[in-house]
Amino acid sequence: MRQQIQQFGRTLSGMVMPNIGAFIAWGFITALFIPEGWWPNGQLAQLVGPMLTYLLPLLIAYTAGRNVAGERGGVIGAIAAVGVIVGSDIPMFIGAMIMGPLAGYAIRRFDRMVEGRVKAGFEMLVSNFSIGILGMLLAVLGYYVVGSVVTGLTMLISSGAELVIRHGLLPLVSLFVEPAKVLFLNNAVNHGIFSPIGIEQARETGQSIMFLLETNPGPGLGVLLAYWLFGRGNARQSAPGAVIIQFFGGIHEIYFPYILARPVLIVAAIAGSAAGLLFFSLTDAGLVAPASPGSILSVLAMAPKGKTLIVLLGVVISAAVSLVVAAPFIRRASKTETEGDPAVGKLPQSTAGISPHAAGRPVRKVIFACDAGMGSSALGATRFRKRLRDAEIGVAVGNSAADRIPSDADVVVCQSVLAERIAAAAKGAELIVIDNFLSDPGLDALFVRLEEAEPTAAGPETVSCGESDSDMPAARLAEAVLPSDVCDARSAGATPSSETSAFRPAETTASPDMPAARLAETTPSCGVSGSRSAQSALSCDQSGLRGAAADSAPQPEETASAPKDAAPDGAILQPGNIRVGLPAEPKEEAIRRAGELLVAGGYARPEYVDAMLRREKLATTCLGMGLAIPHGTSDAKERVLRSGIVILQYPDGVDFDGEKAHLIVGIAGVGEEHLEILARLSASFEDEELLQRLMTATDPQVIYDALK
Repeated sequence: MRQQIQQFGRTLSGMVMPNIGAFIAWGFITALFIPEGWWPNGQLAQLVGPMLTYLLPLLIAYTAGRNVAGERGGVIGAIAAVGVIVGSDIPMFIGAMIMGPLAGYAIRRFDRMVEGRVKAGFEMLVSNFSIGILGMLLAVLGYYVVGSVVTGLTMLISSGAELVIRHGLLPLVSLFVEPAKVLFLNNAVNHGIFSPIGIEQARETGQSIMFLLETNPGPGLGVLLAYWLFGRGNARQSAPGAVIIQFFGGIHEIYFPYILARPVLIVAAIAGSAAGLLFFSLTDAGLVAPASPGSILSVLAMAPKGKTLIVLLGVVISAAVSLVVAAPFIRRASKTETEGDPAVGKLPQSTAGISPHAAGRPVRKVIFACDAGMGSSALGATRFRKRLRDAEIGVAVGNSAADRIPSDADVVVCQSVLAERIAAAAKGAELIVIDNFLSDPGLDALFVRLEEAEPTAAGPETVSCGESDSDMPAARLAEAVLPSDVCDARSAGATPSSETSAFRPAETTASPDMPAARLAETTPSCGVSGSRSAQSALSCDQSGLRGAAADSAPQPEETASAPKDAAPDGAILQPGNIRVGLPAEPKEEAIRRAGELLVAGGYARPEYVDAMLRREKLATTCLGMGLAIPHGTSDAKERVLRSGIVILQYPDGVDFDGEKAHLIVGIAGVGEEHLEILARLSASFEDEELLQRLMTATDPQVIYDALK
């Protein structure tokens, strides 16, 4: 049941969180320019209404639809939301949260129904008219049906909230809010319940106390201060850092493990929250807009004019009450426990530390996972990555949402409350369960293990897509291919030729160090990683792009069906297959453009384009550093006629799930050459200066000359 609620919360969070900047912008405009604001301005105050009524719901609906069915889902989601917006007199946030996913699901079902049934030449007609017709029907449905239902539901909930506030019962809500937060249901509670009600109240009165129910940092601050003052061992040592991160950074998840380690402390969090809400109710305090993240800085920034000190005092009261209630419990426990992090002592033996089913295997990638993959896991990954880097341990460290664990993760680190869910999502990875991302014996044990295994098990020091790190080696390119892609090639008898240079057959003796391409054949993850000595061997000759190994190229009879303008034998890249200065477009269109260029160049059959799009749905091919390398799925290799690459340059970038890619390198590989091309590209893109030149060149010949 809890997992279903968490999934619901993640769905709601996925609609709201990408647009939180727009909510903050609306909050600032409201706080500054309305008649009761800091700098009243009648003209600028006119921005408040349209943003609240149209912009914010449409953004939510677009994002929700896109989460379900990509760009097409986003467009039809926005169309459908217009119906509920126009059909109601109140802000339609709940309506947008309904119509966006519904519209996305509808267009996704339609696309699957007509897939493969549309005659050639009618694809664009069907694509555009399907959105238009379905969008119109859903907008009408929203206007007459959904809008009325949501209006009634919103008014009912708002009336209930006002009744609770009027009778001074709001502090009792803490009995439900704090336990829900500790169980990582804070996104479901905040974005699904409190924010829509609060926005409606803020529209009418200029502020709402609902924005303070979940985001008040006081209760968590009090618990952490109690650990700092009265705790022992690692819990006490890590508490100061947790205080800064929770109170100023707004990452409330950092204090959840401290309560889970001693569940009785939930009483302190409830008491602190109730005390703060009682004070806020008595002083008529509130915020003008959602405060996200729940940092004291964002909370104070959203406070109405003249009530900043009142809001601050309420937070202080919450922290003080929480501290006073938590202190006796922690002091009593400290007298009976041996020094150490209490979280470990409280964990069952079956879940504490390293799970036994995968222990002992080489570790090349460590993933920190949390509910949404944006807060506590990012913090833990950053700290652990720095720790490994300082010790010169070349193991990849990244972070991920609980449901999006990378398939090539060797170790997944998570908190105990998410262990069951992550174990089901990452069955092939070793699971390390901890209770504190800042300081935990489980992390210490993992560090020691990686340090001892460094001579044989270390891989390249990499970051996940979406992170920026100037030290990321080009070998990360070769890791982007799914393990299944490489394993399929291996099982078919492929044995990459490791003696080739960067872009042409070797003319000198191979390095005694094992090249990364061959090292992929010996690693369990089937990825191109390798030790630092292997990385050094990757700096191959970059003098040409003309030719894979001749013995690995398909024979003429195998490619008799190739188009007449097929690329000459051995030509992996041609100047004509480089496009520069392209305007920004959705990633699906960019991938399709790259695929069609591969087909036009005689490297692949038309069906390979759809395989490239399917591959992108499995996991992003964006690598960071402005690069993406779309390629087909492993089952589409028979659609490849010969190995080749095409390069598309987008000065303004293409959005790959939040990461901008300025260079898109489409790849078609025959057998094991799929892996070889990735390894060759690695050497070329290791030079940051060269990479920047490739991203800004206005002449395709410049890119070709730089790589030949």
